[in-house]
Amino acid sequence: MTSFVPFPFPIPSDSPFTIWNIPFGIFSTAANATPRPGVAIGDYVLDLFELARAGCFSTCPSSVFEKQSLNDFSELGSKVRTQVREEIRQLIQDDSSVIYNNSQQSRFLTQISAVQMHLPFRIGDFTDCTCSLEHVTNMGRLTGKGGASPNFFYMPHCYNGRVSSIVVSGTPIRRPWGYLQGPNNSAIFSKSQRFDYETELGYFISGKVPMGEVVSAESAREHIFGFVVLNDWSARDIQFYESNPLGPFSGKSAGTSISPWVVTLEALDEVGAVVKVNDDDEFRVSAAPLVRCKDTVSIQVSTTISRAGKKYPLATSDLEHMYWSPFQLLANQTSSGCGLSAGDLIGTGTLSSSLEQAQKLPDFDASVGRLGCLIEATQGWKVPLQLGQGEEELSALKDGDEVSMEAWAGKQSKRIGFGVVTGAVLPAHEVLGFDV
Repeated sequence: MTSFVPFPFPIPSDSPFTIWNIPFGIFSTAANATPRPGVAIGDYVLDLFELARAGCFSTCPSSVFEKQSLNDFSELGSKVRTQVREEIRQLIQDDSSVIYNNSQQSRFLTQISAVQMHLPFRIGDFTDCTCSLEHVTNMGRLTGKGGASPNFFYMPHCYNGRVSSIVVSGTPIRRPWGYLQGPNNSAIFSKSQRFDYETELGYFISGKVPMGEVVSAESAREHIFGFVVLNDWSARDIQFYESNPLGPFSGKSAGTSISPWVVTLEALDEVGAVVKVNDDDEFRVSAAPLVRCKDTVSIQVSTTISRAGKKYPLATSDLEHMYWSPFQLLANQTSSGCGLSAGDLIGTGTLSSSLEQAQKLPDFDASVGRLGCLIEATQGWKVPLQLGQGEEELSALKDGDEVSMEAWAGKQSKRIGFGVVTGAVLPAHEVLGFDV
């Protein structure tokens, strides 16, 4: 049971969910199992359904908070989102607001540790991209191509992902089966032996872009609701064998984990995380006019692994370091006229920073990596990572490994967080007729 929360609202100094953030998500409780919209503030969740019933929002129809996803709310646009966030701030900062009513408070507030989180959107389509020059360069070398593909400098690489296996943080991921390279050009159907994570961010489309229309990178922010941390689990042995000629399929569909709270683009803008590209990054603004854009977003993402009860840091990188910005990815997505819908999810692809870029991070630690997946960090499985002094090595993921990613943006008093996306690797299902 939630104890009474007094005014002023208690927000721990290290909380990712400060007054500057106000991220949106879908939650349920033991007392009310119906998923519904809420916002995270400090160690609590504010129930938007109950606040709307109490008449707390002046411009937003209460019906959107009766839904089990954020899709309808998202389609109302940035102005309504901004107004709702401001009215929530006022509720928190006004000692006479309904959330401080002793007899009513339990309607509106629940401890965040007591809620069950759900996917925030009803996702129609998922596109995963590649925006990191460091990543494509390293992967090109590892696959014998010598470096980045020439067309990467004209357009980000993207593919259509699998919506059915997108899951919220905390959902375990099964090691997949698939076809691997066998001897003499044969194929072997087997459990993946080289299961990997990919440190990414993802963002949700706020409203419909009709089929046939295109969105320029300069106007892309009008179509972005907000960001989540994303882990695109990858079975590398399956992926590499099947990718020729049509690209990844089973190797990239075992699971995609996302953090439950969506940090709005408006919040990122308010804390100074929407930034201009550096003068020496002119290559990012010299593409075709449709994808030309001088803005990007600075979000720092860190990855850890827990094995046998111990937690180890793996890597830290920043979205700002990427060759292609989120706005350019969106423009590229619409360039064919494919259309978009509220709740569509676009992944940035693996976030890997160069050494020069990583050294500019405010809390750079030379002992922590900067590459967003294991195949890169181990140089194609040839140089395993050391998990602490005298402890075991890390190459591909083992059953039982738990991978966690968290992200932060902004600086000092206006620093905001995304929470954590976590997933543990489960053993593969036994498949009839196979015991590999």
